[in-house]
Amino acid sequence: MLETIGIDQSTHDVYRSLLLHPSWTLEDIARETGLAETEVRGALDRLTQLSLLHEAAGHQFVPVSPEIVLSPLLQRREAELDEQRARLSQERAALAALTSDYANMAAHRVDSGVERLEGVDAVRVRLMELAHQARVDVRTFVPGGALSAAALDAGRPLDEQHLSRGVRMRTVYLDSVRNDPPTVEYANWLASRGGETRTVPALPMRMILSDHTTAVIPIDIDDSRKGALLIRYPGMVRALGELFDMVWENAVPLGSAPQEIPEDAPTDREAALLKMLAAGLTDEGIARKMGVSLRTVRRNTADLQRRLGVQSRFQAGAEAVRRGWL
Repeated sequence: MLETIGIDQSTHDVYRSLLLHPSWTLEDIARETGLAETEVRGALDRLTQLSLLHEAAGHQFVPVSPEIVLSPLLQRREAELDEQRARLSQERAALAALTSDYANMAAHRVDSGVERLEGVDAVRVRLMELAHQARVDVRTFVPGGALSAAALDAGRPLDEQHLSRGVRMRTVYLDSVRNDPPTVEYANWLASRGGETRTVPALPMRMILSDHTTAVIPIDIDDSRKGALLIRYPGMVRALGELFDMVWENAVPLGSAPQEIPEDAPTDREAALLKMLAAGLTDEGIARKMGVSLRTVRRNTADLQRRLGVQSRFQAGAEAVRRGWL
C-alpha cells in the first residue's frame, strides 16, 4: 500500500528505525537492519524528498510526522481527482447529447425505410456501426473472389467480438476461393470460434444482413464503388433473408470433402455456368458473378460445348435441358 506514495519496504524499514532510534547514523541503520549502505542511502534520499526526514548536523536525521507532510499532497491529489470526475461527467453529458443528435438525425434519414449511402467511405462507416450493433445474426454474401490476407486479418478482431458475444456469423463465398490458402485458413480460424463459411459457384450480389432487421446491398451490382442501400423495410429484409437461406442451404461448407456426382452430371460450377448461359448473360457478366477471369469462362464454356457435342451456347443450353441437367 505504501508503494502508492513511493515508499517501498526498505524505505519503510529505514523510517521505522529512525522513529525508534533518532540518533542512528547511516552506518547504524545499515548494521541493524541488514540493508546495504547504498540501499539505506537511497531510502534516506527518498524520505528526504518526501519531507519525511530532516537532515540535521552530524549526519543525523529527524523524522517528520507523515500527517503534516503528506496530508497536503493527498488533498491536492483528491482535488485533482474531483476535477477529473467533473470533467468526465461533462464529457459524458456531451457524448449523450451528441448521441441523441445522431440518433434523431439517423431516424430522419431512414424514415422511408431505405437509406442511400453514397460512395465507399459512407458504406464503410455504416457497416462499422452495424457490426458493433449486431447482437443476434450476421449473414453475408461475398462475391468477387478471394479477399487479400491483409483484409482478412483486419476483420478478425471485429469477427472475434461478434462471436464472443454470441452473434451467429454465416458467410458465403464463391467456389473460386477454395484455391486461396489465406481464405481457407481464415475459414478454419472462424470455424474454430463458431463461425460458418460456405461456398457456391455463383452469387447474385454483395449483401450483408444484420439481426434480421437491416440489409445492405449495392446501389449498382456491377459497381460497388457507387455506394449501397441500407434497407430496414421488414418485408424487403425478410425477402433478402430468404434468398440468403436458399443459397446457404445449397452451399458447401468450406473445407469439406467434395461430393460424389454421377459421371455424366455437371458439377455445381458447370450447372451454374449453364444456367447463366441459358439466361443470356454475357461472358463478362458470368465472369463477374463467378469471380473468375473472362478467359476461364470462355475456356469452361468451350469445354462444355465439346462435352455436350454442340457448336453454340444456345445449343449447349438446349442439350443440357434435354439431358436433365437444368
